[in-house]
Amino acid sequence: MLKILSLHDFEGPAFGDAAAVGLIEDVVHYCTYDALQDEMQPFAKYLRGYPEVSVTQEILATRETAHAISAGELFLPIHDSIFKKIVNVWRERGLSEAIRFAAAADPEQITDVAHWVATKLNWVLDLMDRGIYHRDVLLISGNGSVADIVATRDWNLSLVRCLSWHPHCARLAVAMRDDRIRIFSQGLLGVPVLRHSAQKSVCCLSWRPHAGRELAVACYSGVLVWTIELGAASNLLSHAIFLKQRNHVPVTNVAWHPQGDLLASCSPTDLNIMIWDVSKEEGVPLKRVGGGGICFTRWSPCGLRLFSASCRNVFRVWNTGIPTPWRAERWTVPQGRVAAACFGPSLTLLFATTGDPATIFSLPLQDTIFDVKKSINNDVKTAMRLIDLTKVNFSSDDNDDYITVGGRITSMEWDPSGKYLAILFQDSPVIALVKTTLSHLSRIVEAQASCLIKGFPGEVPNCINFYQKRSSWICLTIAWNSGRVQHFPIVENESKVDTSTHCTLLPQLTSPSGLYNFDICGYRQY
Repeated sequence: MLKILSLHDFEGPAFGDAAAVGLIEDVVHYCTYDALQDEMQPFAKYLRGYPEVSVTQEILATRETAHAISAGELFLPIHDSIFKKIVNVWRERGLSEAIRFAAAADPEQITDVAHWVATKLNWVLDLMDRGIYHRDVLLISGNGSVADIVATRDWNLSLVRCLSWHPHCARLAVAMRDDRIRIFSQGLLGVPVLRHSAQKSVCCLSWRPHAGRELAVACYSGVLVWTIELGAASNLLSHAIFLKQRNHVPVTNVAWHPQGDLLASCSPTDLNIMIWDVSKEEGVPLKRVGGGGICFTRWSPCGLRLFSASCRNVFRVWNTGIPTPWRAERWTVPQGRVAAACFGPSLTLLFATTGDPATIFSLPLQDTIFDVKKSINNDVKTAMRLIDLTKVNFSSDDNDDYITVGGRITSMEWDPSGKYLAILFQDSPVIALVKTTLSHLSRIVEAQASCLIKGFPGEVPNCINFYQKRSSWICLTIAWNSGRVQHFPIVENESKVDTSTHCTLLPQLTSPSGLYNFDICGYRQY
């Protein structure tokens, strides 16, 4: 039986003014703030291809009336009669959308009687959509709030609310507290700034795979999908399309299918996951009853599984295989809900609960889970305890100071190679880095203590993301509450590293349409 990793197995972080800046051949390197720009530091050569990012209170913009141009604003509208518009909506989107369109129209345009009937029918549709678990008002703070659900510590106050590396190149998107997104790329002049009138309360960013300049943004009122132009005129030429669905707000998470043709979004006030065909600007709900709204979703690297965590103790794993219809396997956790989850190689899932004590579980998702006829051994459906996250205090040598590590998880990231797992806690000032080994035969994950990543005095981590480009080392990017965005290199063997060619920019790519063509109409489940 495998030993469950405990936080007691970690070595305590170094106390004092120095911060952890890299893990090189299993040795944690520290340096002071004044020495961060010193090219003679052992970690410096690994960061030459990464863009420098720093956020200060001063660069956060005040609210402006100017906003980026959306796709719908690039063309002049056609002025049809209101009844013709309702008929067109009926033909294109169905009767329910036509009723909602009529209810939102000016009563003087469609007569008072028609507007009254449309309003009453719309009210009935709202009741049917919400169901008994829907909540009209989402809390601002506390359990069940947006700040409690998103993968960012202190989301309400954090200078950096979320960040996301492009999967194919050194391009980093950073969403800030002023609801603007800045794109940092090595070797490019200027920093594109994305702003839109609908871009409020940004919770999540996701780059589109196989497309160099498309970014999905989870906002309070819907989903923005940006097409970003890089260069001097980027702020003028970048544009976005706005995807929204009634009762699907606020959107707290977006995730692209690995092939880049489908986009999943979710909301804690909606029981349904929306699967968007962005090219058509259409979405189809994945419907399941029970479990409450959806906090977040995750695709497996192969695209065959879609994980969804509800706001209660229920989570589901969808089998998205083709040509069979989508099917969901329903699971429950003993206490709380799923706080974070991530897929690794070989369809292995790691997830953490909000229960006390917080625990990380490993769950191998073989095909037999969804095929009763093939299922012989029930062990494949058993989640195994992997890491115990009970709080531990690490004291300094003179016992004058201590650091508490552990407790509830805010975010968890597993690098694509399956070698390292980064854990961000809700109440700890450090990040726990775990070395993981995955057996391809048994699909059992082994976890070993690696190191604790500590910032400068007074700093706490807000959000994290691994750089996904495969190379001879791994980079973990950390946004600290001070506004400092740190690239933390993880190098296992320096002799195998070529620092001269480790980072390249991605050439302009086209949209991935046609690469993996699904029939979106086949997704609806009841």
